[in-house]
Amino acid sequence: MFAVRVILWTAAMGYTGFILTGQGLRAVNTLSITEAFLGALTGFLLAIMFTLRERRLQRPAFVAHSIAQMYPDWRTSREDRDSRPKLKR
Repeated sequence: MFAVRVILWTAAMGYTGFILTGQGLRAVNTLSITEAFLGALTGFLLAIMFTLRERRLQRPAFVAHSIAQMYPDWRTSREDRDSRPKLKR
């Protein structure tokens, strides 16, 4: 999938860069070649960025425990936490 994504993004952005010069197919000069190259480079970098993002979203989360397990007194009121513990008789 990565290879297909790289080819499509690179070709599409290179073509877009070439078209945005507004010179048409008859006037192929250094400006249109430079814009096509910069568009292709942008497409290549976008393909890498989207691939890395997809892989990152597929990984499991770093946090393995819920907040409620780490902080059991999270929902108790402040007065209950600051008061002295009740002694059992």
